[in-house]
Amino acid sequence: MPDKTGAFLLASKIIAKYDGNIVRVSYNKAVDLHMLFLDVEAQAENHDKIETELTTIGYLNNEIAPARVIEIIIKIPDKPGAVIPVLKILDQYDINISYLNSSANGTLFQDFTMGLLIEKPDIIKMLLEDISSLYQVEIIDYDDFEKNLDNTIFYIRLANEMQKVLHLTTEKTLEFISESNRILQMLEENGESPKKVFDYIRRFALFISQYRQDHFIVDIDKIPVGDSVMLYNIQPPCGSNTYVLETADELLLIDTGYAIYAEEMRHVLSRLFPKWAFQKKRVLITHADVDHCGLLSTFQDVPIYLNKKSSDSLRRQTNGIPDYRESSALGWGYSKLSQIISGYSPPDPKQFVIIDADNRPETPEDHDDLIPIGSFRVDHLEFTVYEGSGGHLYGEMVFVCSEYGLAFTGDILVNISGFSPERAEFNSLAPYLMRSVNVHSDKATVMRKQVTGLLDQIAEKNNRPCLVCGGHGPISILKDGKLESIKHSNE
Repeated sequence: MPDKTGAFLLASKIIAKYDGNIVRVSYNKAVDLHMLFLDVEAQAENHDKIETELTTIGYLNNEIAPARVIEIIIKIPDKPGAVIPVLKILDQYDINISYLNSSANGTLFQDFTMGLLIEKPDIIKMLLEDISSLYQVEIIDYDDFEKNLDNTIFYIRLANEMQKVLHLTTEKTLEFISESNRILQMLEENGESPKKVFDYIRRFALFISQYRQDHFIVDIDKIPVGDSVMLYNIQPPCGSNTYVLETADELLLIDTGYAIYAEEMRHVLSRLFPKWAFQKKRVLITHADVDHCGLLSTFQDVPIYLNKKSSDSLRRQTNGIPDYRESSALGWGYSKLSQIISGYSPPDPKQFVIIDADNRPETPEDHDDLIPIGSFRVDHLEFTVYEGSGGHLYGEMVFVCSEYGLAFTGDILVNISGFSPERAEFNSLAPYLMRSVNVHSDKATVMRKQVTGLLDQIAEKNNRPCLVCGGHGPISILKDGKLESIKHSNE
C-alpha cells in the first residue's frame, strides 16, 4: 500500500464492502514501508472480489521486484532550507529514504548520510547526477554498510534469495514472505528485534537447503534385534531420523524426515537395501510434524500406519486448513515456513491405515496419560502403540516392544546430548522461531516422565536397559533416568 494517510482505511472499506473480517493485521514501518499483512476471512466468492478490487487500486502486487538500498553521503551547507532541494529531487524520482543521519559538526557543511530505497535501478544514474549538480555526493556500496541501514527491503531481498536457493515459485515466495511476517509479529510481541528474527529465519532456511546432493551426509546405526530383525537408524543433518526394521519379508519404516531430501534418501535406502524397489514396505509415524512426514507423499502404494488424530492432522493439510501444529499460535508460522522450505506435500489419505480404528472404547479425544491404543508386529517383535497426551503434538505416539526392551519415542524422549554439532545447531533454531517445540510444555514434561517410567519397568523386568530410538539423534539406552548414546556398528 502507499505510505500515506488513509491507505489502510481504504483497504478496510473494500474488505468490509464484501463482508470480509480482518482476523490478523501486522505493519511495521521500520521493517517495510509499504507492506501491510492482513488475514481476511470471507466467503470464497467475496475473497475473489476483494482481491480484484485491491488489485485494481494497486494494493496487491504479486511481482517480487528486485530492489536495493544505496547509501550516499551528501555535503549540504549548514544553513536553513539547504536540504530541501535534495528532498524535492528524491520526491521527483519517488525515492523513499530508509536511513538518515546528520548533525552539525562546527563546519560550514553537514554530512547527510542517506540510505535510499531504489526499486527501479535504471534511474540511479540520473538521480545521482541531479543531486551531484547541487552538492558534493559520496557513493557508498550498501553491501559493506548493511548494518547501518534499516530492514526496509528485508522481505524483498530475503524472498529473492530464497526463491533462488529453494527454487520457489512466485506464489510460494509470496507465501514465504507472509509466514516470515507472521513469525516476526509473534516474536516482536515478546520483545525480540526484527534483525534477530530475520537472521534466524534465514539461517533456518539456508541450513535445510545446504545439505543437498553430495552434502547430504548421514550417520547410520545398525543393530540386530533378536535373530531375524535388523534395526537401522538413519540420521540426516537436520529433520527427523528414519528408522528401518528389516526382516526377510519386509521393511518397516518409522518416520521419514524432510521432503527436501527425498532424492538423497532414496539413494541411501537403495544402497542399504539393494532390493528396495521390490520389497514389501510399511511406514509408521510417531507424530504428524512436517520434519517426520516429509517422504510419505513419495511412497506410492505403501500403507501408512497412524492413529486417528495424526490422520486428521494430515487430512487437514490436504484440505488446506490448519493442522494440529498450526492450531497452536506458537507453531503456525514456523510450520508453514517449514513446509515451504522443505517442499512438503501431504500424503494421500487413501494410504492411511488407522491403528486405533477398531478401539472399543474409542480413544479419548483428550487425556492426560500415556495410553495403549493398538499394536503391530514385525516378524517376532510385538509392539504396543501408546498415545501421549499431546504435550509435544496432539496425536503423538510411542511404539514399545517390551520383550526386547525397544522403544520408538518420537520427540517425547530425545537424546539431545548425543547430537552432532550440526544437529545441535539446527535444533537451536526451531525453538526460537516457535518459542517452544511443544504445544503444551507442562504436558510434555509429564509425558517424558511417564515414558521413562514405563521403560524403567520394562528394563527391570528384562534385567537390562531399554533401547531408546528418539525422533532425533543416536540410539540410546535409558540408564538411571538419563539417555546415554550406545556403541554401535556404523554403515
